[in-house]
Amino acid sequence: MIHGIIGLMNSGKTLYMTYLLFEQWLHKKQLITNYDIFLKGSKKINQDFLIELGIRQPVIDNIALGFDELWIWLDARAHAKKENLVATYFFNQSSKDDTPIFFTAQYLDQIDKRLRKNLQKLSQCSRVIYLKNKMIPIDENRRILDPKLQDRLYIKIIEYRRINVGTYTNLVPRKPFYIKALPYFKLYNTKEKIKQVAVIKI
Repeated sequence: MIHGIIGLMNSGKTLYMTYLLFEQWLHKKQLITNYDIFLKGSKKINQDFLIELGIRQPVIDNIALGFDELWIWLDARAHAKKENLVATYFFNQSSKDDTPIFFTAQYLDQIDKRLRKNLQKLSQCSRVIYLKNKMIPIDENRRILDPKLQDRLYIKIIEYRRINVGTYTNLVPRKPFYIKALPYFKLYNTKEKIKQVAVIKI
């Protein structure tokens, strides 16, 4: 299962992916990510490891993968590179071993099209504040939020699921829902910048 998460900068994409990975962790999945996530047994990998994994171990069990800013590794403009061919092969084979894969990007068209065409789910995130019994949108350029409002911060998620009708395939939106942000900040490094090659390798 491949689940893409999109949204502008500071929209809560990484937080929502961490929320989803936390649910997988509660179901005893080992987490493999390209960003720091503070859950026992998690592993942080670099791009080379992902390529090697796709070559040497086409079937993998009992893990969940999370990739922040995946476009850095699978840029749509680099579709001819060997790294993209191997990595997208790995992603597109994931349904055969029931491996949940989550990734974030600002825009879906940043991602290699072979991966875009195999999405099962797509979620769009934005930040809101719960005030006076209403969810009020936040300007996405507003990076720093008043500490007094942190407990009122929610991430609004619009989820799209793939439907197949004959040979026609489409992503259909569902009713928006909200998750409270504060409990999940402590589960990952909120200030980390994703590099093309991460420093930790296993």
